[in-house]
Amino acid sequence: MTQQTENKKPIIKVIMNILSNILIGVLGLFIIYMLVTMFTGRKGNEPPTILNHSIYIVRSNSMSPTFKTGSLLITKKVDGQTINVDDIITYRKKNDTLSTTHRVVEIIEEDNTRKFVTRGDANNVDDPIPVSENEVLGKVTVYIPLLGYVFGFIRTKQGIILVIVIPALIIMITQIIQLLRYKKENKPETPKEDLNTGEDMNAGA
Repeated sequence: MTQQTENKKPIIKVIMNILSNILIGVLGLFIIYMLVTMFTGRKGNEPPTILNHSIYIVRSNSMSPTFKTGSLLITKKVDGQTINVDDIITYRKKNDTLSTTHRVVEIIEEDNTRKFVTRGDANNVDDPIPVSENEVLGKVTVYIPLLGYVFGFIRTKQGIILVIVIPALIIMITQIIQLLRYKKENKPETPKEDLNTGEDMNAGA
């Protein structure tokens, strides 16, 4: 084995260790993120919310073709005064259990307050009752097709096992393997007996 080959091995090992640590860090952050998004909205059946951004899953095609059933929406909580015509907002009426996401087609100014006339892109008529400012949950900033199905699955028991438990086990096993490898590499060597001691003594006699 040449000296160059011997030098390459430690470099490759260092690179592999760095990549392994990066992967473990990413998995750890992902698990934390999923736990936060899953459990922050459990009270009152609210959507997962982080830093004024909420996550919704589209349940109907009323906004087709802009986005369809199964899309994932990210909405940002905003001041009602900043909402404009053509913005897509998510709102929930006082007696509604589910939220609705439709486009603003008209703004009504009354007594220093605003109301928003909304309509689904797939609908031919406006929604019957305008939306008041205090009913707006947020403005849609991002929508991703089909990702809602994935997110919905993650919130099930099977999804938790697949996306959280298994990666957590991978992290644990990886850390145990690295710990055992470290102990093996740094294990102090047992000093060998000097087999020549007796011969030297006899030679000097």
